[in-house]
Amino acid sequence: MAKSNRAETAARAAQLRAEAARKDRQRTQVIAASVAVVVVVIAVVLGIVISNRPKDAPAASGGAAALATLEKLPASLFDQAPAPTPEQAPAKLQGGTALTQDGKPKVLYIGAEYCPFCAMERWALIGALSRFGTFTGVTETTSSSDDVHPNTPTFSFKDAKYTSDVVAFEAVETQDRNKQPLQPLEGENLALFQKFNPGGGIPWITYGGTHATDGATVDANAFEGKTYDQIIAGIQDPTSDIGKTVTPAINMITAQICDQTKGQPANVCTSQGVASASVLLKR
Repeated sequence: MAKSNRAETAARAAQLRAEAARKDRQRTQVIAASVAVVVVVIAVVLGIVISNRPKDAPAASGGAAALATLEKLPASLFDQAPAPTPEQAPAKLQGGTALTQDGKPKVLYIGAEYCPFCAMERWALIGALSRFGTFTGVTETTSSSDDVHPNTPTFSFKDAKYTSDVVAFEAVETQDRNKQPLQPLEGENLALFQKFNPGGGIPWITYGGTHATDGATVDANAFEGKTYDQIIAGIQDPTSDIGKTVTPAINMITAQICDQTKGQPANVCTSQGVASASVLLKR
């Protein structure tokens, strides 16, 4: 009788061990299945992100941080900048008349996302305009992969808004990074572009309708092969190749805008760097 009880106990113990092992296998299978689902979801999300990146565009590194820094550069940096060259000064438009918006002088930029020289000039333009107001909606991108100076890190004005008490800004990005139509150039903007820039070169920027630049006012070679981080670091160093061309360009643009705003705001327009650049203005 004792032997029978021991046998039953052993059998019951074996049954319990088997049941525990079966439950362990079930838990393992559930965990494995859950991990597999998570992996698939992550892969799908990454696939969507990659597929939505502009064709052939390299991953943008540090673009948002670079933009935030560019918009808040200290005045002391511009006072340390080298003097701009005469070639960086906007040309006077013969027959040009005042261009305004909401009673303020207007800066009109016409360019394209694929354009490498537009890519470079936006750095100086954003740096200068940020001394007068605030941007929202500026997005990071790079110039075309199949043009000169390919994949130059930059920003797009396509969805940008600008707010200032003293100056207005309008941008037209005519084509996207892959040279497809993006924003229409029409009306007064088209008329100005055709009248004063018959060659059609971009970037073309008019300051208040009386002065304009055609092409980049910064040294293209200084941007070659640079990342967002390297460009913004260079801008913050007036002795670097980037700093020697971008900070003077920012001062030159600032001086031209100050001429349009009648010297407002005073703390910007009377600064040492702007005063130095203003001697090159073509009145």
